Amino acid sequence: MHELGVLCQVVKKVSAVAEENKISAIKHISLEVGTESTFVPVFLEKLFPVATDEMELFKNSELRLSMVPGRNLVIKEIGY
Repeated sequence: MHELGVLCQVVKKVSAVAEENKISAIKHISLEVGTESTFVPVFLEKLFPVATDEMELFKNSELRLSMVPGRNLVIKEIGY
């Protein structure tokens, strides 16, 4: 479940930016996720409270996910 690791890093970065800017509360985090990524949106949503657990900065905050289309990347040939 790599979603939790990614959320923890997002929370860490948002916390650092909030501290630098003397922000005392985060209402929500908006996160764009590519449709071709390996992230499962429902896992991101369910694990957000775990990633922010006992952090006063994120009390009553929410995660707002937006799914964005992938670029349909195709690798035609791989040579070694």
